[in-house]
Amino acid sequence: MQPPDEVLRFDGVWYASERSKDHVDNLSFSLKRGEGLLISGTEGSGKSLVMSLILGRHRPRAGEIYHHGEPLALQTEDDVESLRFSIGYVSKTWGLINNLSVLENIILPLRYHTALKDDELFAAADLWLQRYELTHKEKARPVALSDSEAMRTALIRALIVDPKILLLDGIIDGVCPIAARRMLELMFEDIRLRGIAYVISSYHPVIFEGRDMQFMLLYRGAVVFQGALADINKADNVYLDQYRNLRTDGPIRPFNETL
Repeated sequence: MQPPDEVLRFDGVWYASERSKDHVDNLSFSLKRGEGLLISGTEGSGKSLVMSLILGRHRPRAGEIYHHGEPLALQTEDDVESLRFSIGYVSKTWGLINNLSVLENIILPLRYHTALKDDELFAAADLWLQRYELTHKEKARPVALSDSEAMRTALIRALIVDPKILLLDGIIDGVCPIAARRMLELMFEDIRLRGIAYVISSYHPVIFEGRDMQFMLLYRGAVVFQGALADINKADNVYLDQYRNLRTDGPIRPFNETL
């Protein structure tokens, strides 16, 4: 039976793309409100594919994905579109619209999906801009933003819709680590207060150490380690040991010829 506060569950999910070699094999995990999963792995390991499966962009070839206890396989396209509005998603390219200002980018999903008036939209955005220290950039276009500013803008746009699930796909991997750590401090406070479940992909699990979350290491679409993030320093796992110590010798090949 599904726990009453379960938000997302993967049950033995398999998927292989018909147009590329991307695949994930036998993924299982579940998240309740406020819980999180960090996914790491080399290039082509399947991290972004997991995000796409959560968003309903792909349907599993086997196994099942459940959102709030409802199987994704039984959802219509309209259902999936509504589901996506309950998911805050930030990609590594930010997804900001170049001819809109920071403020306009942030309020865009609320314009499309709510009946809020302009003064209500601007008031909602202003609270987030102040919190993430972006008020000085509210009129700027994305081209004028630093990586950290673009990251925070995209994150605010994801959070402002009050999502049930937050997906962050590699967004901190190319950003100043001090800026990324401060953004994460703010973000985890917001997640805790709102009970948001989250899935984060990153090459660098070390920046998340000390956080209470699940951890999954993927290699070529397969789960080679799964457990608590707190356990990765003491786990006896050859894949995890090689990955954490950035060694080029071991079962993980440095270059992924399957890309």
